[in-house]
Amino acid sequence: MKAQLRQIYRQGRSDLIKRFRSYDSDALAIAIDDLGIAAGDIVMVHSALNPDNGFTGKHKDIINVLKSLITEDGLLVMPSMPYADSSRAFLQRGKPMNVRRSPSHMGLISEVFRRNKDVRRSLNPIHPLLAWGNDAQDFLQGHENCHYSFGSNSPFEKLLKRNAKVLCFDVGFEFITFTHFVEDQLKDKFQFSLYDNEPITGTSIDYDGNELHTDCYVLSDISRHLRREERLIVQMEKHNQIKYSRIGNTKLLVVNCIDIINTATDMMSSGDYFFANPK
Repeated sequence: MKAQLRQIYRQGRSDLIKRFRSYDSDALAIAIDDLGIAAGDIVMVHSALNPDNGFTGKHKDIINVLKSLITEDGLLVMPSMPYADSSRAFLQRGKPMNVRRSPSHMGLISEVFRRNKDVRRSLNPIHPLLAWGNDAQDFLQGHENCHYSFGSNSPFEKLLKRNAKVLCFDVGFEFITFTHFVEDQLKDKFQFSLYDNEPITGTSIDYDGNELHTDCYVLSDISRHLRREERLIVQMEKHNQIKYSRIGNTKLLVVNCIDIINTATDMMSSGDYFFANPK
């Protein structure tokens, strides 16, 4: 009986969303444009596609909306981690990241984007990024040489240098991977180790089928346990640095990379960490 009631509820909710909260590609383009995403922008996208979000199109239609907004003069970037658990567990399994074949476990929008023939993928074994648009190859270049995949000389640093924006589609601020670059840049001020002490060798297979090996440092368990991103969010909201919007049953969020790192740096300067005290 309970199962039947749940099914009736879910069906009724789905019908209401389709009738009153549905939207198409044109409406989505207007909503994202209103958040300040424009031609020539560098945009890192984190996404999920809830079946009840109200969008009437398909995954590829969302990607096409994003491409049309930033145009080929801009750069569209998405994460494409080849695992659903953790980077440490993936490395310990010894399975290579095949740049052509390893699927993205960062949502179906990311996976459909990966399959676009004009999209390139970085060769980092554990945090490969996807990119389309102006100078995509140069943006991704050298990621396989980064022992700290979020650190200096990585595409994440290039996001900052290129004044990139982050767009979250139906996911929250906590999904933004650029915050790990921020942590990396501030790690010497932490009272704990941001990374494990010893690296784990990861393997990637490039576009020509060659194996590449990288000694990768993964984020420590204590850093994951102590992270308090809500503190960073509160400070950014105080200064109106996070733009929120909603279309249909979908939540949108846009933030500038430079605002994230500046706010985090200012917080630490005043002794207000976005990590809990390890003591």
